[in-house]
Amino acid sequence: MEYLLRSFRLKFFIIVSLLIVLFAVITRVNVRASSATPIHELIYSNFASYLVNTVKEQEALANEPQMARKDLASSLTQDIHLDVEKYFSDLSEFKSLVWLSASSTSQQLDMLKDVQWRQLNLPSVKDTVELSSTRASGFKWVLFRTRFQDQYVVTAVNDAAFEIRFNAIMDARDSILNSMWPLLLLYIALCTWVLTAWVTRSLKNLRFRFSEIELKRGGVLLSEKEFDMEFASFVRYFNDLIEGIRFNFEQASRFSSDAAHELRTPLTVIHGNLKRLINSATDNSPEQMQLSLLLDEVERLISITNKLVLLSQADGHNFKLDLQAIKLNDLVGVIGEDIQSLMPYIKFEFKVSHTIMVLADPNLFQQLLNNLISNAVKYSPPNGTIFFKADVSGENVEFSLANHTYLSLEDLDERVFQRFYRHTSIANSDIELPKGDGLGLSLCQEITKAHGGSLKLEKGPGKWVKFTVLWKSA
Repeated sequence: MEYLLRSFRLKFFIIVSLLIVLFAVITRVNVRASSATPIHELIYSNFASYLVNTVKEQEALANEPQMARKDLASSLTQDIHLDVEKYFSDLSEFKSLVWLSASSTSQQLDMLKDVQWRQLNLPSVKDTVELSSTRASGFKWVLFRTRFQDQYVVTAVNDAAFEIRFNAIMDARDSILNSMWPLLLLYIALCTWVLTAWVTRSLKNLRFRFSEIELKRGGVLLSEKEFDMEFASFVRYFNDLIEGIRFNFEQASRFSSDAAHELRTPLTVIHGNLKRLINSATDNSPEQMQLSLLLDEVERLISITNKLVLLSQADGHNFKLDLQAIKLNDLVGVIGEDIQSLMPYIKFEFKVSHTIMVLADPNLFQQLLNNLISNAVKYSPPNGTIFFKADVSGENVEFSLANHTYLSLEDLDERVFQRFYRHTSIANSDIELPKGDGLGLSLCQEITKAHGGSLKLEKGPGKWVKFTVLWKSA
């Protein structure tokens, strides 16, 4: 859940979706409110058009010679009233009044008092029907006035009838919109996804280009033209930062390489002189023992300088590989014999087929196995077991080295491949533990990468630790 909340794309998707949905809801409410007047006008105009046709029919009948004027008024109002009732036949809450202006009653005249007439906007009735409204007898009436001969026909319909028509239209419209919501939501999701992908494309491109940046001096930097202008300042800052890191990295790598090379000669001289002094000293004398301790430390320093030289070569991608086919079983067997002769309290077991061959530089591969096995021996408990296993996996060879350890597994992670890293159990220990230079596993990883392989750490129950290497077979 926390990972999802940290996703910029997900947050952008949710925010844009909510904004679009909110916009759709507000638009719907606003359209309903703003469309009330024009829809009412349309309803009035439709009724007025119907009323005009009715009056025209009655006017045609009035032109017949046998129709008396008195009968005409009574017949006209009755027929128009019947037609109005027919128009609103589907409504129960309907009331209407029809009369001629020349024969208005006092109640009808009161209804027309202070009434302001206006024309309707529908072209078919614009010049023939006038509209107004009033309140009388506890009702709100909508008034229509159309000319008939030398007077007006006034038709009054209670406003509730038109409101029912209006609500029916709006309910039908809402029903159509409600049926379209699933499609609308799908459209919103699709549009938001496309918009999100378009917005984050520069970030994706930036992330992809980041993965291609190398700390090697002279490597390609980011180009501002590859990204939107909003990222230009960020790209410039990042390029400056990379240049600074590259410079520092090169300086550190050069220092390690130069220091290792400079120390090699004096250490070699000291190593030779110590051996000569040891040989000339009395056997088992205190002087010989002290010189032997010094020789061990010098050899450890020589080992560190050799590893630093190899690591500096790895940093500069300057490993010169002399690839050869190596029979893994023979090499591991020799190492196993050495362990059993020098450290009989450690049990070394291996299971490697005689047919398994790896393609590697002999010196570097020997260095890899020596570092892994010496690391296992160093941190195995007394009477511990080291198990080496190799299998063919397609075009690769997968071999692993597993052992029990007295170290805490909680702090044992990928940091062991960092240079000069020391496990907390060793760094905080008050007792004397095996010495290490913190470079062995880092060098193993660099050697594996140089050969196109991989090295990973695995932990198991019972304080089992396993290093698994995937290597190209010969």
